[in-house]
Amino acid sequence: MPKFSFSVRDRSGKNITGTVTMDSREQLVERLRDQGYFVNKITEVGENSIYERLDKAIQRMTPIKLKDISIFARLMSTMINAGLPILRSLRIIVKQTENPHLAEILQEVAKMVEEGYSLSYAMGQHPKVFDSLITSLIRAGEESGSLDIVLQRIAKDLERDIEIRQNVQAGIRYPIIIISAAAIIVTLVMWFVVPQFVEIFRGMDAELPLPTRILIHISNVVTHGMPFLIAIGFILWVGAKYASNFPVWNRWLDKLRLKVPVFGFLLRRIALSRFARTFAILLKSGVPIIKSLTVVEETVGNAVIEHAVSKAKISIKEGERISYPLEETGEFPPMGIDMIAVGEETGSLDEMLQKISDFYDREVDYTIDAFTTMIEPVLITLMGVVIGGIVISLYMPLFSAIQNMTDSQTSH
Repeated sequence: MPKFSFSVRDRSGKNITGTVTMDSREQLVERLRDQGYFVNKITEVGENSIYERLDKAIQRMTPIKLKDISIFARLMSTMINAGLPILRSLRIIVKQTENPHLAEILQEVAKMVEEGYSLSYAMGQHPKVFDSLITSLIRAGEESGSLDIVLQRIAKDLERDIEIRQNVQAGIRYPIIIISAAAIIVTLVMWFVVPQFVEIFRGMDAELPLPTRILIHISNVVTHGMPFLIAIGFILWVGAKYASNFPVWNRWLDKLRLKVPVFGFLLRRIALSRFARTFAILLKSGVPIIKSLTVVEETVGNAVIEHAVSKAKISIKEGERISYPLEETGEFPPMGIDMIAVGEETGSLDEMLQKISDFYDREVDYTIDAFTTMIEPVLITLMGVVIGGIVISLYMPLFSAIQNMTDSQTSH
């Protein structure tokens, strides 16, 4: 718990100083004012012990999930709609927030709001938690006087994003478990079982079949080259992490992902749904089109679509309609382009974008259901082929030896 030194004046004008331990600066200010003091200055002097500093460091490492931010937006919307001031709403939410890292950030936001900064500016100082979409919407809500409505839209958008991610994770969880189990089993067989058979084969003094020789070679690579393979994998992982700082690499990698069967279709539909949903929310909240496209570009989550929006934005700045530059990029399906064009003509672009988002969300759900239905028999068949191939390759020399012995006895 942090410690604060304070300087206050009582009703007679006498200055009083002291040091006190309190949950937050805001709580201390409120306590001193309730006691009738006029606050001059409050300074944090640090935590009481190394254990509290360690506890605070651990809190800062606690990941902040989309669900945490969604709950914050929902609570904030409810309180503002009920007539509570922003600062008081923030302080109440800080006390209710279960995530200690988010609670600490919200305390900092509340402190800046108390100092006179806007909520959007204060939240914008934490871009890793509140991205440009959230801060832009909050700013639009502040300017239009509809902050509670905007916060509700943010909460709904995050909840839909969470739902899509959960559906995707549920769809790929089973294949990942099966593939991982198969990889572990095959590795153990290559590491422990195949070398035992190799010793048997050496005593047979016979030429081994091609499948058996291939299997033994793979076993040698796994047994003796595992440290090298791990090192190569680690180097590739570090290289990919470093390369992710370069837009060209991200665009090339995302373009490659979009070409993968099934997964590419799924990833493209998720990106297009997020593009349409984010664009619709921004327009409904009163954010200008160019600013909306800039925010969409930063939050769409796919470098290929991001680059396409960036290219289209140049033409739109020059007065072009939205649908034509997007069509020119070649990254948006004709159905989506046609619906955007109709939205522009009828003045209901935000509604059309929302319909596009809903359509692609349904496509994502249908694709995941079809994929999970199809992948189960495919994986089981593939595992059977791999395990069966290993067993047959190991026993082929034994069958050959038995056959040779039988032929030899018959000839005698």
